[in-house]
Amino acid sequence: MPHSRSTPQTTITYLFTVALAFCANAESLAQQSIPKPAPDWQSGNSNWTGSGYQGLPVSNPAPAINEWPDEWNENFGLSGTTLQKPVVEMPLTDPAGMATAAPPIEPIPDPGMPIGSAIAEGQTLDEPPLEQEIVRWYQAPWRFMTRGWENHAEFGLDGSSGNAETLAIQTGLEMRRKTDAYTLALDFDYRQASARDTTTEDNGRFNIDYDRLLGDSNWTTFGKFGLEFDEFKAFDLRVNLNGGLGYYWIRNDATNLITRFGAGASREIGAPIDEWVAEAVLGVDADHQLSSRQKIKAKIDYFPTFADFSDFRLVTDVAWESLIDNSENLSIRLSVNNRYDSTPQGALASDWYYSALLLYKF
Repeated sequence: MPHSRSTPQTTITYLFTVALAFCANAESLAQQSIPKPAPDWQSGNSNWTGSGYQGLPVSNPAPAINEWPDEWNENFGLSGTTLQKPVVEMPLTDPAGMATAAPPIEPIPDPGMPIGSAIAEGQTLDEPPLEQEIVRWYQAPWRFMTRGWENHAEFGLDGSSGNAETLAIQTGLEMRRKTDAYTLALDFDYRQASARDTTTEDNGRFNIDYDRLLGDSNWTTFGKFGLEFDEFKAFDLRVNLNGGLGYYWIRNDATNLITRFGAGASREIGAPIDEWVAEAVLGVDADHQLSSRQKIKAKIDYFPTFADFSDFRLVTDVAWESLIDNSENLSIRLSVNNRYDSTPQGALASDWYYSALLLYKF
């Protein structure tokens, strides 16, 4: 095959093409060899322009959400397979032939479990075991004395100094429990007075009164027990025991009025006549709530001897109470007491006591 000779134009065109390719490669190598300056935010310089940051790369647009198949969009991804019907169909009908709704299914307790057997037998749990309060034997007296009681402690103080050196103290405790069946009251009082270091008064009393209703009637049986000591009387200690019947004319939360009659005996220990003396007892006891803050009380007990009704003792108590502090249950009490003995055995027959006391109820 004959050799084709190149013309000068073909040679020049070839050389020009090689030169262009070489220049392009050289420029690309130069750009790769020269390092690009780091962005300002990488070198520690701020690139804030006042309205935005300069040189931040443009985030790529969010990829397009894949298009789900039409059947997935229509059925939420569920296949279009038809659910199979129940194997057994038992339509519920009433005797008239009308279809009715199925009753709710109730769980059947397992008779083998304790709770299951209890439910199966229809038993109910009246009180959860964890809510039962356990009372120790030593807690029983205190619970009895504080629950269902109206109690208060009382205290009064009077004194003077200078030309007359006097000091008088009175303290006491009253406890009362009232139920639908009975009323129990305990009362303790103590008084002591002195003038120029000489005792002028020193006495105390303790009484227990118990009334028990007879069924649904207003009649009641009662019992009384009393102790009294007085340094300035002819006896060291007086004891009385009495019992009998009573009748409630009024008995409610606001007012109580009862009369009593019965018999008993008393003894003045340490007196010239130190023996038991049979005596009767007649008494009236009343209290009334004047308002939510005020209350009055009165009591009269007459103790004549069976041998001579002119030989008797008469005890009278009248008191007014007023609440002065709801939060602390503080009250003030003004009272007048009289103790009369027709046979004082050398002492005065009548003793009067006046007092203004501060009461704390608990």
